[in-house]
Amino acid sequence: MTTPLSLPSLARRSHAWQRRGLLFALSVILVTGGTYVLGASRSARQPGSATGAGLAAPSVPSLDLSGGAGGAGGLVPPNERVAFWEQRVAAAGTTPSYLDLIYLADAYLDRSRASGDLGDLTRAQTALGRAATVTPDPKGVEIRQALVAFSLHDWPLAERLADELLASDPTNLAALGLSGDVYLETGRIEAARDRYTTLEGLISSPAVWSRIGRLAFLTGDPAAAIRLVSRASAAAVEEGAADAVAFYRFQLAELYRQTGQLDSAAAAYEAALEALPSYLPASVGLARIREAQGRRDEAIGLLEGAVARLPQPETVAMLGDLYALSGDQRRADQTYALVDRIAEVARATGSVYDRQLTIFDADHDRELAAAVARARDELRVRPDVYGYDALAWTLFKSGDLEAAATAAGRALALGTPDPRIAYHAGMIAAAQGRLEAARVLLTAAVDGAAMLPPLQVPVARAALAGLGLGDAS
Repeated sequence: MTTPLSLPSLARRSHAWQRRGLLFALSVILVTGGTYVLGASRSARQPGSATGAGLAAPSVPSLDLSGGAGGAGGLVPPNERVAFWEQRVAAAGTTPSYLDLIYLADAYLDRSRASGDLGDLTRAQTALGRAATVTPDPKGVEIRQALVAFSLHDWPLAERLADELLASDPTNLAALGLSGDVYLETGRIEAARDRYTTLEGLISSPAVWSRIGRLAFLTGDPAAAIRLVSRASAAAVEEGAADAVAFYRFQLAELYRQTGQLDSAAAAYEAALEALPSYLPASVGLARIREAQGRRDEAIGLLEGAVARLPQPETVAMLGDLYALSGDQRRADQTYALVDRIAEVARATGSVYDRQLTIFDADHDRELAAAVARARDELRVRPDVYGYDALAWTLFKSGDLEAAATAAGRALALGTPDPRIAYHAGMIAAAQGRLEAARVLLTAAVDGAAMLPPLQVPVARAALAGLGLGDAS
């Protein structure tokens, strides 16, 4: 039987977590560079955190053995946490404790964030649904349900749940953070900035600096982003949760990769893996750097390991590209076929992978009409710069240059220094004969080639060389 924790005890724990500044919910998007891929994230951590004091770092400890062992979640591997709480819930039969169910949901969310496995999100949903029927702390369940909705790209539901929590407590840190994250991912930049400003006024922590850093990058200030995320990473080390350390180091590595600092990016990915060897996004990021450094065999090895653990569309597509660039078209085609199988399953269960699949189809000139339709559909609910970028690229590949240029202009509007946006916009500008704009954009793309899908790198270099700058090496 579970030893129940009193609500005063939970309140004390919540207050302690607030002092430690445990906030965060962006890892879902950030493990993807905020664009085309999915990881897993979460916001509320400690049961009883109705005030939102447990808005999570990417891997704040959530394990509480209720018998004095204490909160060791950040020190216990996610698989072990899942197994422990699954056994506890199963042993309780039809009457599990709401705490056990919440801790089980937290363990699923932690594991999903580290791996990107969507199955753990649905398992978390089930556990939270059961907890909701017995909990004396509905807000603690609701913020987690909002986070699962966010992770599954159900933006309206995540926003509604966050707003309901804020209506009853405007200082709910978890809801403030998640609300800002929804605004950011759906293109409402100033609304997100307002939320993060409010959050920063209530608590200063790595999770807040991480969010503000992401906002800085999206709005054209990568130097500020690196400075803020470096600060978050250093502070996370002092707090000591391994998976939080891994996440912030990964976020820093992504910023270095986006700004063409390959050696720094490699070091940061390696540091993330040192903190948490199972952290799949860092393995994939390091593979991208190895390819950019000319170490293709290492890149292929890393990607093969990642695909064996979790075959996400973008990772599988990248592995196929490297096989193709290595001259092994048979293996490339087999790998691309796996992307198609993943797409069939994914489209039957939701739209989480839509951007990955849209970009994959455009990059490989496949099913372009369907890709354009998907990009337009997603923009209706998520009109951010990356949504306009995906539409611009699919329209370009479909031959509609005028519409592509309009969408590319929207993608460039914030000054986001992402080489993928620059590449797509540069190719469109070149096709329209806007040569100076094309030179500037394609130079940025080539300088940040580690951000591009591997098959697009030689295309970008050749296009730039054809304008009279750069070379095709």
